[in-house]
Amino acid sequence: MKKQSKSISPQDKVLKEMKKWQMNNCCMLDDYDTLWKMFRAVVTSSCYGTSEFGGPVWLLDFSLANLKKLFPDNPWLEAMEKEWEKGKYGYGNIPKSEQLIKFSEWFEYRSEHFVNWLGLGNVIVKQETGYQGNISLYGLGLFLDVVQSLTDGKVFRPSTESMIKWNFSLQESDAVRRGNFLTRLISGDMVKKFPIFMGGIRPCRSDNIHGECYRLEHFSLTKGFVIPETQQEKFLMLIVNDLMECKAQGYGNKADRDGNVVPYPKMKFEQYLDCAHYGCGHHFRQTDETFRWERSDGDCEKITINLPKIDSQYGEFWHRQFPPKQNWRELDE
Repeated sequence: MKKQSKSISPQDKVLKEMKKWQMNNCCMLDDYDTLWKMFRAVVTSSCYGTSEFGGPVWLLDFSLANLKKLFPDNPWLEAMEKEWEKGKYGYGNIPKSEQLIKFSEWFEYRSEHFVNWLGLGNVIVKQETGYQGNISLYGLGLFLDVVQSLTDGKVFRPSTESMIKWNFSLQESDAVRRGNFLTRLISGDMVKKFPIFMGGIRPCRSDNIHGECYRLEHFSLTKGFVIPETQQEKFLMLIVNDLMECKAQGYGNKADRDGNVVPYPKMKFEQYLDCAHYGCGHHFRQTDETFRWERSDGDCEKITINLPKIDSQYGEFWHRQFPPKQNWRELDE
């Protein structure tokens, strides 16, 4: 008589995978069906303008709160919430839980490849935590330099040493130097320093409830004093939208002393930078329509995206199809 195999419940499968993940020291290079289901759910349930903030930005939200909305009874997420409750260290606001950090890194690592492989611009990736903050904004380096000057944070660029090590050509090195490549702005503790104005401090007004309120004069369509936003993804979206509208109206089209003109951001770029895997003259690779990931267990994950088609009434200024659902909060003068 044949023995009947016991079927494993979905909850038990998740717990089994989580235990294996913990035994493997929570390595972000390992692949698990449970985590890939979460990744795919976030990617396929969002796009440009679909977040609560709207705007010409695609928010990929891998925070515990958002994952719980998509998977309300998932025991892996419940375990990560308990890890979150262990608290944070005083410096850098870093969680005391190494498991939680590595859980966040798992999504961050694959999201970066997803954005680069497809050549997507104006993407905010949010995870629960990280050593360098929990927010990354992807776009062309030169545009991100402008965003960084208003928000702080750090724009990632390969160093001169690494470009020599990986045999960058002179043409490739010049493109990186000019910021003409797809990269990301890492948030760090930008929310504590917003807004930063390069070239001088703008007028501010102290408010008993909201603290220092700042005047937006040049890059924003909002005039007057505004209350600093505490949600990093919201004020990044507002700044990106404001800067794109300024470009659409013809502001900021003069070249700097290096001959660079800040470009109007694209939704999808034709090339991305692959730093480590290709030799001289081959670091810039063509982007694709389908994301492919060779899993550590031999399987392959594939995700094909269909970007929104822009109505002809907006022409090249595609951001106008995705207006913000919220604006700067203004202080009554």
